[in-house]
Amino acid sequence: MKAFFLTRLFREKVLLTAFLALGALLWLSSLGRRSHAFLLQWRATSTQLATQQRWLDNRAGIELAATKAVAHLDPGHTFSSTRLLGELSTIADDVGVRGNAASEILGTERTSQFAVNTIQFSLRNVDWDSLKHFYVELSRRTPYIGLEQFSTTVAPGNASQLNVMLRVSSVEISQ
Repeated sequence: MKAFFLTRLFREKVLLTAFLALGALLWLSSLGRRSHAFLLQWRATSTQLATQQRWLDNRAGIELAATKAVAHLDPGHTFSSTRLLGELSTIADDVGVRGNAASEILGTERTSQFAVNTIQFSLRNVDWDSLKHFYVELSRRTPYIGLEQFSTTVAPGNASQLNVMLRVSSVEISQ
């Protein structure tokens, strides 16, 4: 290889050296990008592992707090997903917006002591006073029903009406 290089003309030597340098530069650039991506992933993973370790270290305290919280809840007031859906419909009926409501059961997360049921509930073309009354009625059922997410948009074609999307969850004590 050395003999091949030395037998070339000067301009060919410069061109071969330039190609070799360009190849090395591209390789180093790629190595730098991969190293940076690896470092970012390593930091994110380390952070996640540290967070998970803190949760595991505090497991006894978390379980004790959950046991105390469940002890203060009345099982008769907790809601299954079906009962939660019925309760939201009842609140909507009481407020007068039932015809504009739609709902979808999103799922249930279960633990050994309780289950958390989640429902997506939407109200279309409701006025501000009805929405406020719906929220007040919903907040009266705390801590058994909780509002996780709330988004409001103006109804198309009528600026005095609102479209509301709610993500509502309830606690159900496992017997």
